[in-house]
Amino acid sequence: MNQEKWRLVKGNFEGTEDLMDGYYRLRPIEEGYEFAYLVAGPCGDKIPHPAIKLREEGSYIQPIALRDLEVSPILNLTAAAGDQEQIEQQADQLLNRFIKIKKLSI
Repeated sequence: MNQEKWRLVKGNFEGTEDLMDGYYRLRPIEEGYEFAYLVAGPCGDKIPHPAIKLREEGSYIQPIALRDLEVSPILNLTAAAGDQEQIEQQADQLLNRFIKIKKLSI
């Protein structure tokens, strides 16, 4: 995962934001952070599409898990199960999408 892009996103966002293409959420969790793109559900709830858990190791952030409830079957990936490469690709895609929609630059 691109650390420079992560620092840019973290520096420009925390909480939940309703942007043009959907909701984005960044919140602290026990492991470090959860970064998610959320779509509106049928009852006004917000469904992760995807939610990525990021472990903080000093100043380094490592994606460790991904959950996507909007796809069928539900996607539930973990680094422990050998899914690290796919999780990192999804994390980079989500970072890029957020940076583009917020019109940020490195």
